Amino acid sequence: METAPLTIDVYVRAHTSVTGPREHAIETVEELVDRGIVAGYEFHTWPSAVDVTVPNEVTTQYREFEEWAERAGVTLEPAFSHRIEDNAITGDHVETLVTPLVCTVARRSDDIVAVLPCCRGESDHVSVRSYLSALDEDTDHPVGETLPTPTVA
Repeated sequence: METAPLTIDVYVRAHTSVTGPREHAIETVEELVDRGIVAGYEFHTWPSAVDVTVPNEVTTQYREFEEWAERAGVTLEPAFSHRIEDNAITGDHVETLVTPLVCTVARRSDDIVAVLPCCRGESDHVSVRSYLSALDEDTDHPVGETLPTPTVA
């Protein structure tokens, strides 16, 4: 049985510098596509934080990522974090989801096989960089489902 091709979604915060981790992730994914390791990719921007009480595309995606994380036995924190903001005038409390600077989601067909960055346990961080490097190094096996050896994010 042939394995479905691997695709990558690259999510980056809007209005941030294009250099550094963001630039590296995009360039690396483009190289993986050019070399045939990844079938394709899509680039997305998202805000740095969203109100979780208001349904929107980012919170819907986050719920999908969380479901994968639960099945995979990992967490998406601290890359994704929640904070409560108090409105001093109204007294209302707003819970926001803070998005990571860069996030990659690997899929086979429509099924998520990895969301990066993520954590296994308290201190085993799997970074976007280490995952993309593992894809590059392991071209003889259907990769994507197995997270690489943890690295400090």
